[in-house]
Amino acid sequence: MKSYFCFNRIFAGVIILVLVVTCFFACSKSTESASPNANQADNLTINAAADQAIVSGIYDDLFGIALEVGAKAGMNQAGRKANIDLTAKLGSCAIAEIDDVSAGQWPKVMLIKFGAQCADATGRVRAGNIQVTYSNFFYYPNATITIKPLSYTVNGIAVQGTKVITNLSSNSEYKYSAVINDGVLKLDTVTVSYKSNATIKQTDGLATLADVTDDVFSIFGTDSLIYPNGTTAAITVGEADALQRKIECPWFSKGKALVTVGNITANVNYGNGVCDDSASIDLGDKVKSIKLPK
Repeated sequence: MKSYFCFNRIFAGVIILVLVVTCFFACSKSTESASPNANQADNLTINAAADQAIVSGIYDDLFGIALEVGAKAGMNQAGRKANIDLTAKLGSCAIAEIDDVSAGQWPKVMLIKFGAQCADATGRVRAGNIQVTYSNFFYYPNATITIKPLSYTVNGIAVQGTKVITNLSSNSEYKYSAVINDGVLKLDTVTVSYKSNATIKQTDGLATLADVTDDVFSIFGTDSLIYPNGTTAAITVGEADALQRKIECPWFSKGKALVTVGNITANVNYGNGVCDDSASIDLGDKVKSIKLPK
């Protein structure tokens, strides 16, 4: 009887041990199988954040081009023309043509031609044409400026879509809304669609409106990137973390953008105001440094 009792205790102990080991390996297998999926989702978000840095920079550059060429052509403000040479900034091969130079006649359509290949002072290579339609002088409240790339590329990246800028300025500030619709870019082998609804505020250079080279702008709002497989990256830039763009600098030099894919959010940090081509992407304990394109 005593021997039978001991055998039962030993048998029960063996069963419990087997169950514990089985549970341990099952849990370990579950954890291991979940880890690659989590890493894949993180990497997808990090890659989308890197794409956002490229795409937003290219479309923001359209605003800078319209502002700079408008200053040289006297399209920004009545009676004021910039006494500056912008050929070094945009490239000596850039040519601007206006359809109607008659005073008081609006709208005016400007065609900016970069030819087959036009490198600017920073090494950025533009090609093709940009059409800019002014409803009035650029600096006038309620004026709209519609920018449309036509067979236009930046460093070989084809750019499509329409950017509509509306002047929301008052006596105390120069401010604009910037809406991008039907944006399409091909990044390497992937074609992405892009939409944006942003606010642009001028934060420096207000005392010298005729000279745009010292202008500084802050940009905040929402964007979205849509990939061919239906994946969407939602981008948010809060006003407190607005992206800073100095016209003389080809990159954002300050600010943060939040890029969300599904339920995972990465942070794109553009720095503390220094003009350089570096940015970082943070997602939890993962940090990726990226080099911004010219």
